Amino acid sequence: MTGVDEVMALEQAPPKAPPAGRPPAPGGLGRVQAFVNTIDLESGTDELDRPEALATWLVDHGLPGGDCSLGDGDLARARAVREAVREILGGNAGHAVDPGAIALLDDTAVAAPLAVTFGLGARPTLVPAGRGLDAALGALLADIATAVADGTWTRLKTCRNDACRWAYWDGSKNRSGAWCTMAVCGNRMKGRAYRRRRRADAGDTGSD
Repeated sequence: MTGVDEVMALEQAPPKAPPAGRPPAPGGLGRVQAFVNTIDLESGTDELDRPEALATWLVDHGLPGGDCSLGDGDLARARAVREAVREILGGNAGHAVDPGAIALLDDTAVAAPLAVTFGLGARPTLVPAGRGLDAALGALLADIATAVADGTWTRLKTCRNDACRWAYWDGSKNRSGAWCTMAVCGNRMKGRAYRRRRRADAGDTGSD
């Protein structure tokens, strides 16, 4: 198989499964990661395909609101927040962040107030003060705020493959990870870069 054949085969590989071998983000940040990854953008498969599925997901991940009656409007709002979080995770990967995503999260925070509580260790903790889906979204925003405070937030990124944008935990020492998995997205993007160079070389007239 030639080099061109190899990169073409990589480009035509089937849609990826969730990356194997990468540990999930720690603590509450893992819950944020799981929320963003409820949809596979490449295949279009969405775990949150109906209000009942959203309620089940909330319960399974220890979030409030799953025992409430959720409707289509709640589902649409949860999905919108999911994509806004994906957008700001792109900022951790070096991409510009759409101001609209920031505005949506600001509006979500207003509707999902948080309170500070002190546990047995007298350690302050952010907890949702709202009800229903607002409480669940507030808990996810609290997870993000806690991760920012403890310095782990910038390690949660989205894959630089624009067709993928899967959320992954960058555990590299220098925080230089770029792909959800090198074996799939990394090789696909390298294949595209290779073909671009080949086309550029083919267009070189050798006038130098």
